[in-house]
Amino acid sequence: MAGSGWRVFEAGEVLTAANVQAYLQDQVVQVYAGTAARGSALGTAVAEGMMSYLADTDSVEVFSGSSWQAVGGASVGFEQTFLLMGA
Repeated sequence: MAGSGWRVFEAGEVLTAANVQAYLQDQVVQVYAGTAARGSALGTAVAEGMMSYLADTDSVEVFSGSSWQAVGGASVGFEQTFLLMGA
């Protein structure tokens, strides 16, 4: 399931089960159809260390503070990258 995009929670706001799923669990590594969808969803609301999975290329990228960088080598797919990160 793709994430719901970026959201800033307000102090005192009720955090529903749907919010936990859509904005927290689905976005530990945010999921987007591709770079255009990620750019549209996040705009300039990016921070160093954010991670995203791009479905069109089966790749994981991390924001370096100035640009999105691929995680792992060119021959490493999503499954291998994710397992290495958890090692």
